[in-house]
Amino acid sequence: MDEPSIQITYDGLDADRHRIDMRLLGYSLEGADRITSDGLLFFLHARLPKRGERAPVVIKVREPIRGSVDYQGIYETAVALLPLGAPIAADLMSGYLDLWWQAIKARFTGKQDIAEVAIEKMAEMQRDHLAARDLSEARAHEREMSLHSLIREAISFQQPAMEKFAAPMGPSVHRGFVRHGSRPPITIDADDAEAIREAGKVEWSKIGELLLRTEGFRFHTNGLSIERPDGEGFLMARVRDPAFEELENPYTHAAQRRSEIAVLGRIGYRDGRAVAVDIVEFLYEIPS
Repeated sequence: MDEPSIQITYDGLDADRHRIDMRLLGYSLEGADRITSDGLLFFLHARLPKRGERAPVVIKVREPIRGSVDYQGIYETAVALLPLGAPIAADLMSGYLDLWWQAIKARFTGKQDIAEVAIEKMAEMQRDHLAARDLSEARAHEREMSLHSLIREAISFQQPAMEKFAAPMGPSVHRGFVRHGSRPPITIDADDAEAIREAGKVEWSKIGELLLRTEGFRFHTNGLSIERPDGEGFLMARVRDPAFEELENPYTHAAQRRSEIAVLGRIGYRDGRAVAVDIVEFLYEIPS
């Protein structure tokens, strides 16, 4: 059976001698696995994984190419999840994951215009795939949130995984390459890696009582859409309260009414602007 594949190659510095820092390599492969697994699950179901859920991705090592450190991965059993012939499914999945990686790299290296081009192509592929699986499911997703917004939201959670993937770039190797099937490789060099690390730097306030205006929720990402605490617009707060896992809970009840709530949590700032909110406990809903 044809299977979609991923090839990860490192070169420069240690890799020129077929070496790489083991600790950094572990981080990098873990990050690549997380990005690929999340992308595959998002392609299949238009959502991020549930807690503990992962896609059937197995990274297999092969003999290094001279002057590099090279790994080959196969998405085992993944093709069977698509209602298409194996060769078409393999190419479709590889094409989507190639765009997924492109968009994540662009998002966290400050190239939002490039990310938007990839997101547009991904949304088109996603609509076709969901329609082929279940037209009512595709329409439900469209009603809940546009695919463009869903993809942007999913990508926004990938910075930690991309930072792990980029861990060897700079300290141990010059650059890393990710190739999906026979497509041109995506390159992450030392400058890209530094930009990705900077994108993840957030200064957190102390945990305390926060008043937040709700706008919606996403069970599978543990996300609660809220108005920005310091200005116009919205952001997705991460809810770490186990109560949010229940179908009936005070967060979703408040979000359905777009109510203001008091919670125990903290706000993350970058360059003086609120970019993240962590919620650990629900306190009460503020009567309208």
